[in-house]
Amino acid sequence: MGGLEVKTKDGDFISATPIEGTVLVYIGDLMQIWTKDKLVKTVHRVIIPESENRQSSRQSITYFGHPDSNFVIKCIDGSDKYPPITGGDYLHQRFEVTY
Repeated sequence: MGGLEVKTKDGDFISATPIEGTVLVYIGDLMQIWTKDKLVKTVHRVIIPESENRQSSRQSITYFGHPDSNFVIKCIDGSDKYPPITGGDYLHQRFEVTY
């Protein structure tokens, strides 16, 4: 079952075709910060392909991991590409932007 699309650097969405026997792991903001952009989050969306029966059900499993509120988030290589921030402050910041 397809439908996942990822945004390219040019701003176009392309299909992320499922590969049998694999699991897709989305890299989020924190992993991008910790790795100093070695792993980069991807803007994505899910659409129901025209060829798919729109009456059938779909399921997706989402898991969000987050550090403790007092844990300091910073690049693991010791650089200062992103300023250090606590887990609690980071979560609050994300909520302010999102909601």
